[in-house]
Amino acid sequence: MAHGPGRAALRGWSARLPRDPANVAAAGTVLAATALGTLTLLATGTGSRAEVAATAALLTVCLPIYLWHIAFAVRDAIPPNAHHSCAVLALLVIGACPMSGAAWLSSVHLVAVVVLLTLRPVLAMPIASTLVAAVAPLAVRLGASTPEAIWLLVTTGMRVVAVYTLVWMVIALRRLRSAAAALAEQAVARERLRVDSAVTRTIETALESIAESADRAAQSAARGDTGSACGELGTLVATSRGGLAQARQLIANFGNVGLRHELHSATTLLAAAGIPARVELPASDPWASYEEPLRADLRHLLTRLLRDGATGPVLIAVHQVDTGWLLSCCPDSADSAGFADSSRHAGIAADGDHVEPKTSPAPAVRHA
Repeated sequence: MAHGPGRAALRGWSARLPRDPANVAAAGTVLAATALGTLTLLATGTGSRAEVAATAALLTVCLPIYLWHIAFAVRDAIPPNAHHSCAVLALLVIGACPMSGAAWLSSVHLVAVVVLLTLRPVLAMPIASTLVAAVAPLAVRLGASTPEAIWLLVTTGMRVVAVYTLVWMVIALRRLRSAAAALAEQAVARERLRVDSAVTRTIETALESIAESADRAAQSAARGDTGSACGELGTLVATSRGGLAQARQLIANFGNVGLRHELHSATTLLAAAGIPARVELPASDPWASYEEPLRADLRHLLTRLLRDGATGPVLIAVHQVDTGWLLSCCPDSADSAGFADSSRHAGIAADGDHVEPKTSPAPAVRHA
């Protein structure tokens, strides 16, 4: 009982943690950038107290500007007035070098990273490379030995590469997810266009028949042929009712798409996202009472594959387990033997309860 409040607090704390991989990666990148930025204090630890205090004061001013750019960059954005803040950071870091000594030169990576994230590549790469290359000769002029100068050059370059790579990995992840969302929206838009085209063709055909019947009825009435006119009017009414009923049935069919059609649409969408997928279905369709849970599992699986991606072809299968139906996703061994990303969903029992499916002989890893 004593552990109850502690466990509840731990669960509450874990619930507040970010679940989005992009947000987790962004937070880790900001934390790593902060740690690498503050390492300059360790380099000045052997100096006088005044030198350490001056370095800490400079970092207190420079790190917020640096982290401001990093925080925007991991969201694939550039902060407002980025060029001005970049110039201020460069003046602070470079201007303090003569006063702070050679150890301060390792903080040049702050300026180099901000330059890479702010300026265009055609300007950013030469400027950042020049800043890093200038560390060694400046360190020698400030009293460092040649090995110390080379060490400062190497560590500064490594910090730039490390932070810049982390930031761009987060940016690439966000752009990949945005592309997957755009593909999903395009698939929905294409499906709507297909529905609109089918309904439009049905209604246009009915309207053409109605117009032709009306013309024939008018011609018969003008000739005084009342029987023919009444017959054409009856045909007109029957055509209008039939067209309306056909349009309603078409819309209803689109609103209740079968599981096979949804699986086909899912494979098309996955192929557009660069994930080859194959569907394996039983000879007979699953019972109607099980299609809706299977559709929900399919949408959940599709969302995870588009979000997390896959490193090889996948096989989406529908099969019966005991008294229920199971939708599973596993590596497609027919195309790729080394793929290790699959998802397993609980089967739907006959009474509506979830039952755990039997263990498959193929390795399965649940999508996270």
